[in-house]
Amino acid sequence: MYGEAAVREFLDPWHPRASVEGGRPERVFVDPERVLDNITLALHRFDVDIDSPPAFDPDTVTVNELSVMLEDPDRAAVLVSHLVNVVVQLMVARYPEALVRFPLPDTYDLRDVDGLAIGDREHDLARTILNQRLATGADLGPDDLVERLRPLGPGGQVHLLVALCRMYRHKLLALKHHTGTC
Repeated sequence: MYGEAAVREFLDPWHPRASVEGGRPERVFVDPERVLDNITLALHRFDVDIDSPPAFDPDTVTVNELSVMLEDPDRAAVLVSHLVNVVVQLMVARYPEALVRFPLPDTYDLRDVDGLAIGDREHDLARTILNQRLATGADLGPDDLVERLRPLGPGGQVHLLVALCRMYRHKLLALKHHTGTC
């Protein structure tokens, strides 16, 4: 069934393991708070080292953990709001707020910059959500996002999350370049 060591790690509050998996996805036990903590830690690492693995690297969040988080629109909204709130908090703490708050322009297309193969809806929604959070000093809550995320299937939500992480990377690179901290 489950490895004894994996269960001990999962039950240990100081270990980053966020799930225990059986042989099938329906037998996955996930601690959503720990998933969010692991993503936060990855975003902090990324803030310090732009070449570190992204927030959705398999060492940070497993595919099954992500599947569990995205199968419910409310949990997906918690994940997305957490992600954008953390990235904006990190940028505001390190860079001039006026530069951080500058929105991604309508002409910004991640697909042209990174060659990322995602649809218009996911791309535009990611840019809109990030710009919405950049425009305000208040965190976005899951209730602000859940209805916008509902039409996306799990694949679309994954594309949205990847787009948000890549947009964060581009914004971070621009801030580092502009402030001379590259």
